[in-house]
Amino acid sequence: MARRLAVAAVGLALATGTAAASWNVTRSGNGAAKGATLAQGSKPTAVKSGVGVITVTLSWAATPGASGYIVNRTGGIGSLGGTCTVTLTTTGCADTPVLTLQTYTYTVTPVRNGWTGPASLGTTVST
Repeated sequence: MARRLAVAAVGLALATGTAAASWNVTRSGNGAAKGATLAQGSKPTAVKSGVGVITVTLSWAATPGASGYIVNRTGGIGSLGGTCTVTLTTTGCADTPVLTLQTYTYTVTPVRNGWTGPASLGTTVST
């Protein structure tokens, strides 16, 4: 019975796209699932500074349970790259240089042990 439940749970997880389930089996053979999720990342605030070389300084609130954050920058010419592209363990970074006369959107995705939560709402900055 416990094996059929485990197979059914794995099949359901695959079909619905959910993950992060573990099984604890008691002596009677009954199982209980424990799941863990990360909340959506907090929308970052952005402050731009500089004239010739522009820096966008980002900060956001910590996500409970997150061990790091992935910052995604889209839009504008040169949207790939930037100095905030590594997985960060802090709740802020300075993206520099960004190009003038461009519009960039930044989102923050919380991570923990290879799992990711939903990305934050985007913050748009025009340089």
